[in-house]
Amino acid sequence: MKRYSQRSGHTAMAELNVTPLLDLAFVLLIIFIITTPLLESNIPLQLPVGSEDGGAPPDPKSIRTVSIDHNGQVYLESKPIDLPVLEQELTAFGQDTPEASVVIRADKSLRYQQVVDVMDVLKRAKISRLHLENVTQ
Repeated sequence: MKRYSQRSGHTAMAELNVTPLLDLAFVLLIIFIITTPLLESNIPLQLPVGSEDGGAPPDPKSIRTVSIDHNGQVYLESKPIDLPVLEQELTAFGQDTPEASVVIRADKSLRYQQVVDVMDVLKRAKISRLHLENVTQ
């Protein structure tokens, strides 16, 4: 006759049961999937709608280029210029040209404040069309 021992039924487990962990992970994933769209639409915005064709290309005569080199020197159409004089030039340009726009080309090593200073000049000159040019390689 065989004797039953209490030790034989209770052996140590060599594996970790990951089923409850996977259940928890799936429940959290479902919660995040449900709540993420609610977080994004929490701010009421009326987004602008662009035209389908992109519009007519601008007249090259209505565009001025402002460049800033790595030393912070500002150029208007390849001529060195100071910020107060730049403001006067762009104010006159904006009054003469109703579709006036400016392209800013800045060296990548510049401090951000130097670009903002040029943008402030554009604001004071009442030129609202602005393009920041970058080089893609």
